Amino acid sequence: MKRTIVIYSTVTGFARTYAQWIAEDLDADLYQIEELIPLIKQGQIKLASYDLIVYGAGVRMGVIRKFSKFRKLIKQAGIATSKKTIVWANGGTPQHPDRDYRSASRTFNRVELARGDYAYFYLEGGVRYEGLNPIEKGLLKTFAKRIQKYRSRGEWAVAVADHIAEGYDHTDRTAIAPLVARGREILNTSR
Repeated sequence: MKRTIVIYSTVTGFARTYAQWIAEDLDADLYQIEELIPLIKQGQIKLASYDLIVYGAGVRMGVIRKFSKFRKLIKQAGIATSKKTIVWANGGTPQHPDRDYRSASRTFNRVELARGDYAYFYLEGGVRYEGLNPIEKGLLKTFAKRIQKYRSRGEWAVAVADHIAEGYDHTDRTAIAPLVARGREILNTSR
Protein backbone atom coordinates (compact mmCIF):
# COMPACT_ATOMS: atom_id res chain seq x y z
CA MET A 1 0.00 0.00 0.00
CA LYS A 2 1.37 3.39 -0.98
CA ARG A 3 1.55 5.83 1.89
CA THR A 4 1.11 9.58 1.91
CA ILE A 5 1.74 12.15 4.63
CA VAL A 6 0.47 15.73 4.68
CA ILE A 7 2.37 18.11 6.95
CA TYR A 8 1.33 21.69 7.57
CA SER A 9 2.00 24.79 9.62
CA THR A 10 -0.79 27.21 10.39
CA VAL A 11 -1.22 30.47 12.24
CA THR A 12 -4.69 31.56 11.17
CA GLY A 13 -6.21 28.22 10.13
CA PHE A 14 -6.21 28.41 6.32
CA ALA A 15 -3.34 25.92 5.93
CA ARG A 16 -5.10 23.50 8.31
CA THR A 17 -8.22 23.64 6.14
CA TYR A 18 -6.28 22.89 2.97
CA ALA A 19 -4.20 20.18 4.70
CA GLN A 20 -7.35 18.40 5.89
CA TRP A 21 -8.89 18.45 2.42
CA ILE A 22 -5.67 17.23 0.77
CA ALA A 23 -5.26 14.47 3.37
CA GLU A 24 -8.85 13.33 2.79
CA ASP A 25 -8.47 13.27 -1.00
CA LEU A 26 -5.12 11.42 -0.88
CA ASP A 27 -6.04 9.14 2.06
CA ALA A 28 -3.03 10.51 3.91
CA ASP A 29 -1.69 10.76 7.42
CA LEU A 30 -2.01 14.35 8.66
CA TYR A 31 0.36 16.18 11.03
CA GLN A 32 1.05 19.72 12.06
CA ILE A 33 4.83 20.14 11.79
CA GLU A 34 5.20 20.96 15.48
CA GLU A 35 3.60 17.66 16.52
CA LEU A 36 5.48 15.68 13.88
CA ILE A 37 9.04 16.70 14.85
CA PRO A 38 9.04 14.88 18.23
CA LEU A 39 7.57 11.75 16.62
CA ILE A 40 10.39 11.72 14.06
CA LYS A 41 13.01 12.28 16.77
CA GLN A 42 11.57 9.37 18.77
CA GLY A 43 11.67 7.16 15.68
CA GLN A 44 7.90 6.65 15.62
CA ILE A 45 7.61 8.13 12.12
CA LYS A 46 10.09 7.74 9.26
CA LEU A 47 9.50 10.17 6.41
CA ALA A 48 11.52 7.99 4.01
CA SER A 49 8.88 5.26 4.35
CA TYR A 50 6.27 7.47 2.66
CA ASP A 51 5.69 7.40 -1.09
CA LEU A 52 4.44 11.00 -1.13
CA ILE A 53 5.18 13.89 1.24
CA VAL A 54 3.06 17.05 1.04
CA TYR A 55 3.96 20.20 2.97
CA GLY A 56 2.03 23.44 3.12
CA ALA A 57 1.77 26.64 5.08
CA GLY A 58 0.82 30.26 4.83
CA VAL A 59 3.09 32.87 3.37
CA ARG A 60 4.68 35.64 5.42
CA MET A 61 6.62 38.34 3.59
CA GLY A 62 6.71 36.10 0.52
CA VAL A 63 8.25 33.11 2.33
CA ILE A 64 6.46 29.86 3.16
CA ARG A 65 6.25 29.56 6.94
CA LYS A 66 8.46 26.96 8.63
CA PHE A 67 9.71 25.59 5.32
CA SER A 68 13.27 25.64 6.68
CA LYS A 69 12.18 23.18 9.42
CA PHE A 70 10.50 20.99 6.83
CA ARG A 71 13.59 21.12 4.58
CA LYS A 72 15.73 19.98 7.52
CA LEU A 73 13.40 17.02 8.16
CA ILE A 74 13.50 15.76 4.58
CA LYS A 75 17.26 16.26 4.34
CA GLN A 76 17.75 14.24 7.53
CA ALA A 77 15.50 11.54 6.07
CA GLY A 78 17.61 11.48 2.88
CA ILE A 79 14.70 12.30 0.60
CA ALA A 80 15.24 15.98 -0.24
CA THR A 81 15.89 15.21 -3.92
CA SER A 82 13.53 12.23 -4.23
CA LYS A 83 10.94 14.10 -6.35
CA LYS A 84 8.21 12.71 -4.11
CA THR A 85 7.53 16.01 -2.34
CA ILE A 86 4.79 18.52 -3.06
CA VAL A 87 4.80 21.96 -1.43
CA TRP A 88 1.96 24.44 -1.34
CA ALA A 89 1.69 27.95 -0.02
CA ASN A 90 -1.50 29.75 0.83
CA GLY A 91 -1.93 33.48 1.14
CA GLY A 92 -4.34 36.36 0.97
CA THR A 93 -3.92 37.27 -2.69
CA PRO A 94 -5.92 35.55 -5.43
CA GLN A 95 -4.25 32.91 -7.57
CA HIS A 96 -2.62 34.37 -10.66
CA PRO A 97 0.08 32.85 -12.92
CA ASP A 98 2.17 36.04 -12.80
CA ARG A 99 2.43 35.95 -8.99
CA ASP A 100 1.97 32.35 -7.87
CA TYR A 101 5.65 31.45 -8.29
CA ARG A 102 6.92 34.25 -6.05
CA SER A 103 6.71 32.47 -2.71
CA ALA A 104 8.52 29.49 -4.23
CA SER A 105 11.29 31.70 -5.57
CA ARG A 106 11.70 33.36 -2.17
CA THR A 107 11.53 30.08 -0.22
CA PHE A 108 13.41 27.47 -2.26
CA ASN A 109 17.12 27.92 -2.84
CA ARG A 110 18.56 28.16 -6.36
CA VAL A 111 19.70 24.56 -6.43
CA GLU A 112 16.26 23.28 -5.38
CA LEU A 113 14.63 25.44 -8.05
CA ALA A 114 17.09 24.36 -10.77
CA ARG A 115 16.64 20.65 -9.94
CA GLY A 116 12.87 20.95 -9.57
CA ASP A 117 12.99 19.20 -6.21
CA TYR A 118 9.39 20.05 -5.32
CA ALA A 119 6.13 20.23 -7.19
CA TYR A 120 4.76 23.61 -6.06
CA PHE A 121 1.25 25.07 -5.84
CA TYR A 122 -0.19 28.34 -4.57
CA LEU A 123 -3.68 28.34 -3.04
CA GLU A 124 -5.65 31.41 -2.08
CA GLY A 125 -6.58 31.41 1.59
CA GLY A 126 -7.58 34.77 2.91
CA VAL A 127 -6.91 37.17 5.73
CA ARG A 128 -7.72 36.42 9.35
CA TYR A 129 -6.43 38.64 12.14
CA GLU A 130 -7.11 36.07 14.87
CA GLY A 131 -3.96 34.09 15.60
CA LEU A 132 -1.53 36.74 14.40
CA ASN A 133 0.94 38.16 16.89
CA PRO A 134 0.65 41.92 17.57
CA ILE A 135 3.52 42.81 15.23
CA GLU A 136 2.09 40.81 12.30
CA LYS A 137 -1.37 42.19 13.00
CA GLY A 138 0.02 45.74 12.95
CA LEU A 139 1.90 45.12 9.70
CA LEU A 140 -1.20 43.70 8.08
CA LYS A 141 -3.32 46.67 9.22
CA THR A 142 -0.69 49.02 7.75
CA PHE A 143 -0.69 47.04 4.51
CA ALA A 144 -4.51 47.19 4.46
CA LYS A 145 -4.30 50.98 4.43
CA ARG A 146 -1.50 51.14 1.85
CA ILE A 147 -3.10 48.71 -0.62
CA GLN A 148 -5.94 51.17 -1.14
CA LYS A 149 -3.53 53.31 -3.23
CA TYR A 150 -2.87 50.43 -5.62
CA ARG A 151 -6.42 49.63 -6.67
CA SER A 152 -5.50 50.56 -10.25
CA ARG A 153 -3.07 47.61 -10.48
CA GLY A 154 -5.74 45.18 -11.45
CA GLU A 155 -8.50 42.88 -10.30
CA TRP A 156 -6.43 41.20 -7.59
CA ALA A 157 -5.53 44.57 -6.00
CA VAL A 158 -9.18 45.61 -5.92
CA ALA A 159 -10.21 42.23 -4.46
CA VAL A 160 -7.60 42.49 -1.71
CA ALA A 161 -8.28 46.19 -1.02
CA ASP A 162 -12.03 45.65 -0.73
CA HIS A 163 -11.82 42.95 1.93
CA ILE A 164 -8.50 43.16 3.76
CA ALA A 165 -9.63 45.49 6.55
CA GLU A 166 -12.25 43.05 7.85
CA GLY A 167 -10.58 39.84 6.75
CA TYR A 168 -11.95 37.20 4.44
CA ASP A 169 -11.88 33.47 3.72
CA HIS A 170 -11.45 32.42 0.10
CA THR A 171 -10.46 28.81 0.73
CA ASP A 172 -11.90 26.59 -1.98
CA ARG A 173 -11.79 22.82 -1.98
CA THR A 174 -11.77 22.71 -5.77
CA ALA A 175 -8.47 24.68 -5.77
CA ILE A 176 -6.59 21.59 -4.52
CA ALA A 177 -7.53 19.49 -7.58
CA PRO A 178 -4.25 20.11 -9.49
CA LEU A 179 -2.20 19.37 -6.36
CA VAL A 180 -4.12 16.15 -5.69
CA ALA A 181 -3.75 15.12 -9.33
CA ARG A 182 0.02 15.67 -9.15
CA GLY A 183 0.12 13.67 -5.91
CA ARG A 184 -1.64 10.75 -7.62
CA GLU A 185 0.85 10.93 -10.51
CA ILE A 186 3.74 10.68 -8.04
CA LEU A 187 2.07 7.76 -6.26
CA ASN A 188 1.45 5.95 -9.56
CA THR A 189 5.11 6.23 -10.55
CA SER A 190 6.60 5.26 -7.16
CA ARG A 191 7.60 1.65 -6.84
